[in-house]
Amino acid sequence: MSNALRLLCAAALLACLWPAAAQDKIIPIEEEPRHVLKFQNRHVRFFDVQLPPGYEALWHTHLHDGVFVNIAPSETTAQDLGEKPVQRAPRIVGATYFIDYTKTPKAHRVTNSGSTPYRVTDTEIHAGCGGFAPVKDGEGQTLIVENDRVRVTRIMIGPGERLALHPSCGMLVAVSEAELAFRSGGPEQRVAIDPAGFKWRDAYDPVLLINVGQTVFHGVDIVVK
Repeated sequence: MSNALRLLCAAALLACLWPAAAQDKIIPIEEEPRHVLKFQNRHVRFFDVQLPPGYEALWHTHLHDGVFVNIAPSETTAQDLGEKPVQRAPRIVGATYFIDYTKTPKAHRVTNSGSTPYRVTDTEIHAGCGGFAPVKDGEGQTLIVENDRVRVTRIMIGPGERLALHPSCGMLVAVSEAELAFRSGGPEQRVAIDPAGFKWRDAYDPVLLINVGQTVFHGVDIVVK
């Protein structure tokens, strides 16, 4: 089934559920004020979601598979369209998970019911990249998720340490702040990155990641297959 057909089916499914929230408008995720679109290309869209205490998100749709990385925890209340609200305990900083919204699209809203800010990133997966070669993880890199759409690893490297990232079609998401250097066949790039910061790579050569700062870097690397 093509992506276009999947989206039409998803829209039809959500339309059937519309009476469950007839008093509210259901909007695309990019129109929800606190779901800020920070980056997009043909392969991914990257959202930085920040909900202050007490904020109730608008009803919005999820139609594409996504990899979520928790940045700042808080108690939240989640409500799927047509269902009762569910109270959720704070997630662990760095908790990462994949949701197959292409097959199970939904509309929902989330309320920050805690006393601290809630922040999570959503890397939506759109077009695949093709040609995914087997890869051996380097020291400081552990596998979190692997399926037919993505390969997701956790990175923990100390000051002065380095590892080779899998080439091409990768979104590196920062859980902690860091000073990083990237080498890939050209001049070295140095980047100061904050939590929820990100760096997309298209390079087809291996990318060497170096922690040039003074603290341990915690990141999540999402490679699109």
